[in-house]
Amino acid sequence: MQEKEETLQEITDRLKNFKGNCKGEIFRMHVEYIKQKEGEEGLRKLKEKLKELDFPLDIEKVKSFQWVSEGLSAIVIVTCKEIFNWTEEDVFEMGYFAPKFSFVLKIMAQYLISVETLFKNAEKYWYKNYDFGKMETLKFDKEKQQMIVREREIKTHPIVCIYHAGYFKGLCEFVLKNKKITVEETACMHKGSDYHEFLVKWE
Repeated sequence: MQEKEETLQEITDRLKNFKGNCKGEIFRMHVEYIKQKEGEEGLRKLKEKLKELDFPLDIEKVKSFQWVSEGLSAIVIVTCKEIFNWTEEDVFEMGYFAPKFSFVLKIMAQYLISVETLFKNAEKYWYKNYDFGKMETLKFDKEKQQMIVREREIKTHPIVCIYHAGYFKGLCEFVLKNKKITVEETACMHKGSDYHEFLVKWE
């Protein structure tokens, strides 16, 4: 029997109880992208919808280094997809552009001299943004120009996987200038795996 699809309110009520926090910087990146794609009117529309859903924050007032539930970040992405009729490509693009709006990454970028350096420090970078879960790099292959990135203990909503795939692409472009980069999720906790796994390739 097919499972009943959750309503936006049900998703919101569930994710508000998610145990695990992200830095408020992520909300600032969300706001910047929404303003760029949907304009100030789009941001106003989003904030009104979040208020209807009894969302507990004003996303424009979240401080960059404040700890906030990762579930609330997921709610913003899911709500954007619904009210703006975004496709999965739009959500991927939201993730892709996020690093370009990141203060933290701009500071770190001066030390990221190669994609190998970037992902060898994946776990350290993860804990600058999250207080739960884990990210690790597996099977880094410089010759084949590919690697596998794995995330553990982060299960919010399937659409967030698409956002993260876009984020990894945008992140790699900080150090792989003018390279063609592809990201594919090859394992997913929402599909029965114990972790999320992404295959990153460049040429």
